[in-house]
Amino acid sequence: MTNEQSFAHADRIDRDPYTSSHSRKRALNTAIVQANISEGFEKYLEILDAFYADDIEASSETGEESVRGKGGVRSLLCNFLVRFT
Repeated sequence: MTNEQSFAHADRIDRDPYTSSHSRKRALNTAIVQANISEGFEKYLEILDAFYADDIEASSETGEESVRGKGGVRSLLCNFLVRFT
């Protein structure tokens, strides 16, 4: 049985800044909650692509320098998620 779930892309939601921001947060949170790590980590990478800008900046809990750009964050996220699959 496959459990196909989709989520609204951030750029397809209302144009009112407050409503748009709130709707994007809700869509992002829903997508994260619905993703099931036991089915693989690919859904989380799809969420990264759909909801985050190319110039995203993230850091790891090691306190090292932050990582910039989707490619770097994707690598950081993959290294983290691989532990759970």
